Amino acid sequence: MIETRFVASLPDVANQEDRRQVPIPRVGVRGVQIPVQIADGSGGVFHTVASVDFAVSLQHNRKGTHMSRLMQILDETAQVPLTLQALQRMLDRARDMLDADRAEVTVRFKYFLRKYAPITGASGWLDADAEWQIILDNGTCTRLVRVDMPVKSLCPCSKQIALYGAHNQRAYIRAELELLPATHDIDMGSLCNLLEEQASSPLYPVLKRPDEKFVTESAYDNAKFVEDMLRDSVLALRQLPGIRRFKVECESIESIHNHNAFAATEEWLSP
Repeated sequence: MIETRFVASLPDVANQEDRRQVPIPRVGVRGVQIPVQIADGSGGVFHTVASVDFAVSLQHNRKGTHMSRLMQILDETAQVPLTLQALQRMLDRARDMLDADRAEVTVRFKYFLRKYAPITGASGWLDADAEWQIILDNGTCTRLVRVDMPVKSLCPCSKQIALYGAHNQRAYIRAELELLPATHDIDMGSLCNLLEEQASSPLYPVLKRPDEKFVTESAYDNAKFVEDMLRDSVLALRQLPGIRRFKVECESIESIHNHNAFAATEEWLSP
């Protein structure tokens, strides 16, 4: 009881009036490291660590927001597997609790895919950088899914002109998808697999000699510029249901230059 009376007597400075008449569209916490479970498309979950940015708007006459409440809401939400829908509900709760018109969250995490070598079946984990961002603003909801998929590219020009082999290198296919309102969630594993299929070859964490021979030769038979990977990615992403807009970029970490090659585009699919 003594502790309750003591807390009740402390001034709430953040809730005091501010007379400068300057609204703030985004105020909150950034870079919160938190263990999370991410729901996958097969009904299972996997464990990872996320870096979270969580913000709300602040009215012109309020001195500050209560950032501890953002941390509490985030911690409670992360007790169960995260989905885009769960994060959207979290933002609704934050707006109500903090009397805000706008709320947004960005969750960055490693997405892990179990990969099996193409000949021997040797297995290991391949990691891809993933990001979910949700913005609630005066009744509108924007949901963005981003993934940075590591792949392998092999140069068609080098293959054509060289007497011995062709230069090849690690590459990345980066996609940002804006979901339609009726699209509740997205299968991250299927999206990663879709993107890596547009490269010269997937990457594998473990390769024995028969696997290395297969990957090297299959990439040679599937030579692609960054332009080729980009165009193939566009055609593949156009077929995904529930997408309003996408951005895609392909980048080769060049093995014969001290610079990289890239290609990028953006498309609207639905109004």
